This record gives sequence, structure tokens and C-alpha cells, in this order.
Amino acid sequence: MKLPLRGGCQCGAIRYEISKQPLTLYCCHCTTCQQQSSSAFGLSMLVERDGFRFTQGAPSAFSIPTDSKSNKLGLFCDKCGTRIANDTEGRPALSLKAGSLDDRARLRPVGHIWVKSAQDWMAFEDDTLIYEGPPDDSYYALMERWTAQELTDKPTS
Repeated sequence: MKLPLRGGCQCGAIRYEISKQPLTLYCCHCTTCQQQSSSAFGLSMLVERDGFRFTQGAPSAFSIPTDSKSNKLGLFCDKCGTRIANDTEGRPALSLKAGSLDDRARLRPVGHIWVKSAQDWMAFEDDTLIYEGPPDDSYYALMERWTAQELTDKPTS
């Protein structure tokens, strides 16, 4: 992906920039992500903290428990309510809500986590990684698959 990546909330009060390549992109089907996104799953992009910065505004935050029993801060715009990212304790990266990126055209998730909570109608592609709960390998397989996909995919423009 061509850097920097930029994004923000729906009303424009919060803007951010990513200066390092994302680590991975996956769909999370946990009940927390379903509720937070008001959808069947959340689209999450792991980004290194030192490669992410807010360029306009400051998000509000609230603490919520997760299905895996860790503490998570939800970072959101207090004007329009858009969730920007999740910051889970003990993780070296932020989980960016990829729908908040300005350019989402080439986003293709490499896996699905917490599929035991997935909607019954959800179908999964054969070439994606599937986890019943949280990844048992600390997201390494998802990161490796993402890197391989990024190396083989060519920009369409």
C-alpha cells in the first residue's frame, strides 16, 4: 500500500495518518465488534503505534471488556460517534477500524477471527485464515498472509 494512509471520522473533526505499512487486515466476528459496528463483523487493520498519529482533533475513549477478557479502549469521535480504533491492553499495535480510511478500494482481509460468534449466513472464502476465537498464534499467520498478499497484489491504477 502506498503510504501515508489517511482517514478520519464521518464529520471530519478527527483525522489521522499512518506512516508505516499495516501489519494485517482481518474481519472480527466477536459480539463486541458486531455491536460496535452495528453489523455482522468489524473490519480491523493492525497498525504499529509509532506509525500512527492523529493529525486533527483528539478522540474520546471509553473502556470496555472483550470476549477474550482483556481491557480495550474504544477511540471515537465525540461529535459524530465514528469509531476510529481500539487500543487493547498488552497489544503492541492499534486495531484501526479500516472503514474509516479515506481509500478503501484495495482492502482485502486475509482472515476471520471469532467465527464461533459469526452470523449463521456468513460465508468464508477458502483462501482466508479462519479462527474460532482469537488467533492462537498472536496474529503471526494473519500478518504473514497480509505481507504475502501485499507483495503479490499490484495496484490497479
